[in-house]
Amino acid sequence: MMTADHAEQTGLGTALWRGVKLRCPRCGEGRLLTSYLRQAPACTSCGLETGLIRADDGPPWLTLLIAGHILAPLMVIIFMNDILPMWISTILLALASVALCMALLPRAKGFFIAAIWKLGAQDRDMSEEV
Repeated sequence: MMTADHAEQTGLGTALWRGVKLRCPRCGEGRLLTSYLRQAPACTSCGLETGLIRADDGPPWLTLLIAGHILAPLMVIIFMNDILPMWISTILLALASVALCMALLPRAKGFFIAAIWKLGAQDRDMSEEV
């Protein structure tokens, strides 16, 4: 078990990197997700409860932002130069976009869970919202 002092010493960058690696943002050992996008209720190593942290729309937004910035220049290069026939280019880019989004989405969720935990945003009272 980690002590509270050690948990407070975890820097924001370290916590975010651990989240991207799908590890507990506090200790870096326990798994953050139990399946593709299902959150673990708590870290098996240090006991940090991350199951109630709601990342909501942040991970899909970040995933599309990153994937779009990677794929848009690639699309311009491929379609402007007629490297491949149009139908092959379309199929390859569609497959690349699906693969990229599938790879990025869990990591984006880990990033947001770590950010919400480290910045203390999960402690706010949600009952005040209308």
